[in-house]
Amino acid sequence: MGSLVRSPGFSVFSSVGAALVLIAGASSHAFAQDGALEPATLRLNYVANAEHAPYYVGLEKGFYADAGIDITITPGIGSNDTVKLVGSGNDMFGVAVADAVAIGRSRGVPVVATAVLLQQSPNVMISLKDSGIETPEDLYGKTVGVSSRSTVFAFWGALVDAAGLDASQIELTDLGTTSSSPVLIAGTIDATITLATNEVIALQEDGFDLNVIDLGDYGVNSYGQVLFANEAVVADNPDLAKRFTEATLRSWEYTIENVDEAIEILKKHVPETEIQKETAKWTEIIPRTRAASGDVPFGAQSVEGWQSTYETFASAGLIDTAYDPADLIANLD
Repeated sequence: MGSLVRSPGFSVFSSVGAALVLIAGASSHAFAQDGALEPATLRLNYVANAEHAPYYVGLEKGFYADAGIDITITPGIGSNDTVKLVGSGNDMFGVAVADAVAIGRSRGVPVVATAVLLQQSPNVMISLKDSGIETPEDLYGKTVGVSSRSTVFAFWGALVDAAGLDASQIELTDLGTTSSSPVLIAGTIDATITLATNEVIALQEDGFDLNVIDLGDYGVNSYGQVLFANEAVVADNPDLAKRFTEATLRSWEYTIENVDEAIEILKKHVPETEIQKETAKWTEIIPRTRAASGDVPFGAQSVEGWQSTYETFASAGLIDTAYDPADLIANLD
């Protein structure tokens, strides 16, 4: 596995973690009492849904306030845009899929990761059950729909490369800004790449039977969702970056242990939340907070993990300018 960068925080999977939660909460609460709360902005990668519940939990339960932070949470329109907004200084912190952060860095966007929230990518290839698509080779003669504007396109390129597919035997449709699920249901496309932690659960909750191909089974290895920051924020105010990361990990761990309460909190802040669907998504989210192999502390990141993520997309021709993947890791010491 190699050396790990243990993001400030604790592990929900041990009693030691519970003790550290109390310690972190007590020390940061003292910080908050010493002065006014420090403002910090968080840009989500999409309209708030299940995977974003922890940030509203942190706001509602006072975890960010305990860390001396006055958090402002803003919805996003996609990971690529969130990376750009944080990189430009429009927002201080962001949450996005790891590939968007890695690819953004190769394009000169000054962002660094402070924690890895999902050790495993939730991107999967899906098709309707009667399509007969159970392996990547079954895509030959079929139509795959992906958006060239989305990080999904990066995963498609990575799958083609990793699985050794002949792309000329597969029809590719650019979905643009169109959501892939309705197009798949309508039969316009045969397969698409989407999130097991979101669209897959939503479709299954609506009664659709799916074939699901885990891209990791075919060599597409990447971190999933990450917390990241503008590089200047970390350099100029490392204490804030550390406290923000600690509060975020605390919020995630509380959510993992209290999913029903967390989704109720999400609904309070996002009234259109469908309780049953958003709760069900956590059955896919929680397993991906753990590494596929080995005992990795929650939130931790490693050079090896980022190297694997980097190489997955470099091999698909999506890293514009080569750089050291270690540069993606924020120094919070």
